[in-house]
Amino acid sequence: MARPAIAVPMPVPGSRRQLLIDGGATVDCTPEWLVQFARMGREFARFRLGVDEPTVGLLSNGEEPGKGDELRKAAHALLTDVKGFVGNVEGRELMTGHPDVVVTDGFTGNVALKSLEAAIKATAGLVFRVLESPEAAEAARVVVPLLLDAASELDPNDTGGAVLLGVDGVCVISHGSSNAHAIVNATRVAADSVRAGVVGRLKEAIAHAG
Repeated sequence: MARPAIAVPMPVPGSRRQLLIDGGATVDCTPEWLVQFARMGREFARFRLGVDEPTVGLLSNGEEPGKGDELRKAAHALLTDVKGFVGNVEGRELMTGHPDVVVTDGFTGNVALKSLEAAIKATAGLVFRVLESPEAAEAARVVVPLLLDAASELDPNDTGGAVLLGVDGVCVISHGSSNAHAIVNATRVAADSVRAGVVGRLKEAIAHAG
């Protein structure tokens, strides 16, 4: 593998997670590296998401093949040879589960992830601020417990962390604010990755890319 990439499992309410790669390991990319990220992400999705034939999309500013900067245009042409490639996808496809794997450079990927994090926090703050008002007190007694239960699907501590792909070993990256539950899950992901032979599978996916 030419460069490493962080595979981040993004929550999809009511469904299995969606992988974004790269979440910030390699900020300046070549089209060829994005193709490698796609192949690694697709193979990793088989293990992490349990999908036999994962779909892959290239994050861009439009769905049409000609959209995007020069990096994305060149990468799109190369990605057509990657099995499961569905074309360009926009930011609105994040956290939808379609496609299974979203490929981008580490700069754009990290900005997208931090933007989602901020949007989720702002939306949650708005909802709970309304429910804390005197007018909503009666409804809040019923709704708040339901919201808290549903919000567990978005809890990053349940994901076990992101995995750095493209290195000769298993490396799980946890958030700086991770609690004990998150570290336990990160350890579980690392152990499962070793047992599944993820590093060897990724090397094979790249070596036999054709």
